[in-house]
Amino acid sequence: MSITALPPNTTLQGRSVLITGANVGLGFSAALLALQLGASPLYITCRSAEKGKKARDELLADPLVKKKNPRAIVKVYELEMSKWDGVTSFAKKFLDDRQAASEALDIAILNAGMANLEHELAPTGNEMVLQVNYLSTALLSLLLLPLLKKSITTEHTARLTFITSGSHKSTSLKHPPPNDVNYLTSLNAKKTFSAMNRYGLSQLLLILFLRDLCEKISSDKVIINNVCPGMINTSLDRKVPWIMVLVIWAWKFTSGNPVEKGAQCYIAAVANVGPESHGLWYQRMMLTSYSDVVTGPESKVLRERIWGETMEQLRKISPGVDKNI
Repeated sequence: MSITALPPNTTLQGRSVLITGANVGLGFSAALLALQLGASPLYITCRSAEKGKKARDELLADPLVKKKNPRAIVKVYELEMSKWDGVTSFAKKFLDDRQAASEALDIAILNAGMANLEHELAPTGNEMVLQVNYLSTALLSLLLLPLLKKSITTEHTARLTFITSGSHKSTSLKHPPPNDVNYLTSLNAKKTFSAMNRYGLSQLLLILFLRDLCEKISSDKVIINNVCPGMINTSLDRKVPWIMVLVIWAWKFTSGNPVEKGAQCYIAAVANVGPESHGLWYQRMMLTSYSDVVTGPESKVLRERIWGETMEQLRKISPGVDKNI
């Protein structure tokens, strides 16, 4: 399904924007579009400072950026989502820098993520996809909340946008372990890992986290939503075995949209929808109802349990982080 164009009056003029994982793919394209629409300063993150600086130079060299946003400022930060201290050290430096410069943060787009068809443990001991796509993203969102809350103006409310995927529909939370077994910890075992299910499960967990978060934070403080651009030609499948890459790329060729179109979905979710999007899913430029896998009985039963287990882990890493809510 094709993605409609952004409305011609779309603007991010003068707004500060953070985009994680912005050196390649959708993150880079969203960063470029944000600059073209007037955003500044723009903060981008990357696992490698060298790659981040290369991306910054490419962004600022864009002819349209030079023409429409010649004084744009782009700042690069290292962010390693597979490690707890990678997230906390980034957040500390980022928040300290904003405080020192008396700078706010208007928009955060949490784009960094990964897919992996092999079971792999992160340095934290958690399964890698679960760590990067869910736990680290959840932690980062909570660490950024105080800064986002400070940026409220009469004209704009701060935005926190999670990037999720329609693949969450293909998984479920059926058959959880007994209540005396930690559900999230059980997902670290190789026997519970399904190559075709784990990415979608990480997305489902993130959506459930977002829905709980939105019940605790009103849209007049921070507007929180999540966006899925649909099938996009990106490098998210770079860790996938070659035979699967062929299948995925054939699907993308017949059904996918170019990365620039996906970036438009990101920007629309922070620029063109308001409080009505709080807690909701923005797919292909439209607010879309959640499927039964999100709102059904299995998810309702497990949401409170998953939230509790998540916060238990996050408080151990960053004591008091739940007070940011």
